[in-house]
Amino acid sequence: MILAVRNRQLPYFLFSLTLVIIIGFVKFLDKSPSFPCEKGGFMVSQITQSYIHPEKILVRPWLGQHHVYAVFMLPNNYVYDRLIKVNLPVNKTFCGTTVKFTQAIDDINLQPGHYLVRGYLQTRTALQYIFAGKINDLKQVSNWQLLTHFVK
Repeated sequence: MILAVRNRQLPYFLFSLTLVIIIGFVKFLDKSPSFPCEKGGFMVSQITQSYIHPEKILVRPWLGQHHVYAVFMLPNNYVYDRLIKVNLPVNKTFCGTTVKFTQAIDDINLQPGHYLVRGYLQTRTALQYIFAGKINDLKQVSNWQLLTHFVK
């Protein structure tokens, strides 16, 4: 008798569980990015600033956090802003953080007198665009920018 009652309740339980998972996933994706795009960190306005584009872009958010990033190569006498910008269609700009590397990463040969910077985009933001069918926009080199300037 008890087993028959449990068998009748199983479809309702599975339906409820699926509904909760779907609602939670939609709420997770609907959160606005927690990384505001602020002005660059350079204080002096008389320096020559320029944007560079990455050598390589990796978009694999299904592998977990920190698998949506671009790798930039800079000469040693250049410094970079702490945020990258990713300009996506519909006039959306997202920012991410940067990390400096002094050795070769991601199959990019480090040229003498250069260093690498990896700029990360939030996984949540990448998933939103992938589910909207815009993964190719994330992979466009021209959409990723890093603000740099020359140091004497």
